[in-house]
Amino acid sequence: MSIADPEDDYQNPREDHRLGLAGQVYDALVTMILSEELVPLQPLRIHSLARKLGVSATPVREALVRADAIGIVQRENNKGFRVAPRPAAAELEDLFEARIVVEAKTASLAAMHADAELIEHLERTWEYQQSWGAKQSFASFRGFLDADREFHALIAKAAGNRFLSSALEMLGSHVQRYRSFDDQVVTDQAETLVEHRGIIEALRDMNALAAESAMTLHLANLRSRVRQERAAQKSRG
Repeated sequence: MSIADPEDDYQNPREDHRLGLAGQVYDALVTMILSEELVPLQPLRIHSLARKLGVSATPVREALVRADAIGIVQRENNKGFRVAPRPAAAELEDLFEARIVVEAKTASLAAMHADAELIEHLERTWEYQQSWGAKQSFASFRGFLDADREFHALIAKAAGNRFLSSALEMLGSHVQRYRSFDDQVVTDQAETLVEHRGIIEALRDMNALAAESAMTLHLANLRSRVRQERAAQKSRG
């Protein structure tokens, strides 16, 4: 799978990644980990990943260092990198509590700075997510998750606080790793799209309180859905 391979049936919603080739590789790496194409504790060989993604070793190494910083990859002395273990169930409530605090604030700040460009980007990402959510394939699974990450990242960036953006990057990736997707099909796409729509409209109105409330509702509902997914998985297994 090359990043630029048209037969992969996957395109990043951003035509030009703001962090260049290393950013594209990082996004591809995160997607493979979230979809468990790369499984927990699996060793990550730089040159093997470079061949798989059709790039040189340098951007892969940079992407792995960044992934290590947010905790989804681990670096072991004299052993290289490996996929981090999946977060423990006991951490779920703490993780969502932290994400609600961070993202409620980013949504509020973003509303104060919202402009036509932000709304256009969010609309395009929402439409992209909607198009993938209607399909059932590995490519659509990846596309939906990537669009979801992009949606939240756009809002965090619009907030204008890089520390909040960094915190969200870590928290969001860990939340996705909690999820138990059945045959890599997202089952809550309809709910997610409705909730994202509410956030967009609040940002369009530049209503900070409404944006904060819409984001809080979305994440509270997501927490409930993740609980249900894990309970269902436990009852099956």
